[in-house]
Amino acid sequence: PRPSAAASGGAAREIRPRDATATNRLPQPGQACKLIYLQHCSLLIIVYLQPVEMENPYKEPPKKCVLCGIKVDYKNVQLLSQFVSPYTGRIYGRHITGLCNKKQKEISKTIKRAQVLGFMPVMFKNTAFLTDPKICNIKY
Repeated sequence: PRPSAAASGGAAREIRPRDATATNRLPQPGQACKLIYLQHCSLLIIVYLQPVEMENPYKEPPKKCVLCGIKVDYKNVQLLSQFVSPYTGRIYGRHITGLCNKKQKEISKTIKRAQVLGFMPVMFKNTAFLTDPKICNIKY
């Protein structure tokens, strides 16, 4: 606080902000603002703070099906063998493959068709495809 004029020997005067309209526009309850008082020029500044629009930084990107947009054929045994267990020959579920419901059903039907027609073995995975890179996150 500034020493009053009476303490310095002069006549006492009322200290008022230079911008008298700023005191009339005080923020409403619940409105975010920052009041800045500059002592050297007796000025009251009201800065209204607006919320910053931004997307959630913790939101995970949507999972995308690896086969959407790819035509699945029963003769493409190398692709189909990626979704079959090498030890039991079972078809992996959606929670492992990460496929959408439509493509998982299509893969299951196509694998069964390839097994019936003799393109794929039923009880195990073809050994030629054991060293292929993994399409989905399967740990075996």
